[in-house]
Amino acid sequence: MPLMISEMSLAIFLAFILSLLLPTSNAMLVSKFEANNTFTPSTPCNPIQSSRSKKLETADVLITGNSTISGLNNTFNLGFVNPGGKPNWYLAISYASIPTPPIVWVANREKPITNLTSTRLEITAEGKLAIIALPGSTIWQSTNTEKARSLLLQENGNLVLLSAKGLIIWQSFDFPTDTWLPGMNITSERSLISWRSINDPSPGLFSLRINPLGFNEFELVYNKSAKYWSTGNWTGDAFDGVPEMTIPYIYKFHFSDPFTPSASFWYTERELDGGLRPPLTRFQVDVIGQLKQYTWTQQNEYWNMFWSQPDNKCRVYGLCGNWGVCNSTLLKPCVCVSGFRPVSDYDWESGDYTGGCVRDSRDSCEESDGFMEVGVVRFEGAAMVSFVGTRSVCERICLSNCSCIGLFHDGKTSLCKNIYGSLLNLRNSSSDSTFQDVLYVRVPKEGIVRKGVSKSVLLIGSIGGSVVLLGLVAGMLLILRKRRKNGKGVEGNDVYSYGMTLLELLGGRRNVEAPPSARGAGGREGEKAEKWFFPPYAAQKIIEGNVAAVVDDRLGSAYDIEEAQRVASVAVWCIQDSEEMRPTMGMVVKMLEGVVEVTTPPPPKLLQALVSGESYHGVQIDSGKGVSIGGDCCGDNAGVYSYGSPSSLGNASSPAK
Repeated sequence: MPLMISEMSLAIFLAFILSLLLPTSNAMLVSKFEANNTFTPSTPCNPIQSSRSKKLETADVLITGNSTISGLNNTFNLGFVNPGGKPNWYLAISYASIPTPPIVWVANREKPITNLTSTRLEITAEGKLAIIALPGSTIWQSTNTEKARSLLLQENGNLVLLSAKGLIIWQSFDFPTDTWLPGMNITSERSLISWRSINDPSPGLFSLRINPLGFNEFELVYNKSAKYWSTGNWTGDAFDGVPEMTIPYIYKFHFSDPFTPSASFWYTERELDGGLRPPLTRFQVDVIGQLKQYTWTQQNEYWNMFWSQPDNKCRVYGLCGNWGVCNSTLLKPCVCVSGFRPVSDYDWESGDYTGGCVRDSRDSCEESDGFMEVGVVRFEGAAMVSFVGTRSVCERICLSNCSCIGLFHDGKTSLCKNIYGSLLNLRNSSSDSTFQDVLYVRVPKEGIVRKGVSKSVLLIGSIGGSVVLLGLVAGMLLILRKRRKNGKGVEGNDVYSYGMTLLELLGGRRNVEAPPSARGAGGREGEKAEKWFFPPYAAQKIIEGNVAAVVDDRLGSAYDIEEAQRVASVAVWCIQDSEEMRPTMGMVVKMLEGVVEVTTPPPPKLLQALVSGESYHGVQIDSGKGVSIGGDCCGDNAGVYSYGSPSSLGNASSPAK
């Protein structure tokens, strides 16, 4: 009998100890379990009901370190991410099982975590979802007033907190960042706001919102005030400025209570034929202020960006900031006016150009200032004061006031317009016949460029572009000749035909000397283009937007970077793998004149393969890298060029503005 009492006492004691341990550990498992599964309402068998019948006493730790929570079907992940080089961490939702998965939502976008090892995500004793930095500092927490009992990451990417009754009491879809997912509502009080840069998810200057006055359209705005694009009015089925919405595709659009303050807009996806699931899709306000639409192509494993607005990135208000010049043909669209440099090199390298440029000397003005002809351009942010006077009077009055940053002068009417304020987003407007005033900007003496240098540089750039093109062809043919001589397995006549078609283009010229910058880039002075290190180097630099790397060093800074990039880009378009992708001579003239916008060309894959030493077999490059030059010759950029897209190939696109 004493033995039985002792055993019973021990059993009761163990049960008591276990009862103290179960609520915390079991609740942690429940929270994590439910984050990976659909929610089941409370029942007598539900662990929530049995383990949480009393008041919550302790916090549930959900994520620490590099651990993650996966949504249903593993479409999305929740975890801490580090999008840039700085030691900044953010709680974010991103796609799962996708190479370089895009981030679709960030919790603490304005307050990064600096020490991940001492940080955790938990449901607090008050029932809020919170990021806690030990020993007890709250980085971020949810705004629910009712106590949360569990967390669920839904299949559509929505992170929700659930009450004891299984009701949603908080959701991430109510607090969007830069990405719009199916099922997410945009309202008059809920907008998409861009990241500050590609490495910084803090709120940027560009946002998409419902028009707060008419509640009848979407608009992209700069700094919550300056509208630079809109969808146009809602017609009942679509927005009149977005005719693509009427094309049957995978989307269903829903506009609840339009034209009222309670307006709410969202979209869903249709099933494909045969009941197949539609592809992953998203809209994003990116760091340069464009609204872009993406779908995931499973077969090729890349995001296809097939729609963006405004179509010309230079129409984004203030994109390049003060004293920044915008060129939509460049991979990096912004450069500084001569004599100026970026306010922050780091920001510009990260894709945030809105800080603009500043004088090299950092002084606002100097007595020795002069004026540089920029050309016929448009800009935002400045005010003008007009008066009648000669050009010299116009310049003298401007130079006497440090607030004056430039001028227009009409020699026929003697009308002077002095400019004050900020020159935001300078961009070429020579194709617009309604606006022909030439802008002269105030610059340090060393930044002044002689009048007429633009045309001279165009000629020099054209010659330089021809040199690059000839060098590419000469190098390619040399490789072909050496490989045939050495019997290294170049099969078929495709390579030979490729070279010969480019020589129908050049008239059979060869043996062209590379410019000094090209020779210096390879470290071999005085050599001919037959030393073929230069062609792939030049093409790559041009595609990257770094045309300065292939311009003759002897020019220094006395050339127009926009014209040089345009000429060089045209040269690369002329050596595309497919003859159909190469512009006609008439199109080349229009591209060089600026009538047709020239965007970044795709790299010629055959040339890359030849130079890198890979064997060529018909339409496949047999290198083990899966590189193909058949079919989609434009790679991931197909369909997004002003020249070269499937829809515009062989036709003149709209004039650049």
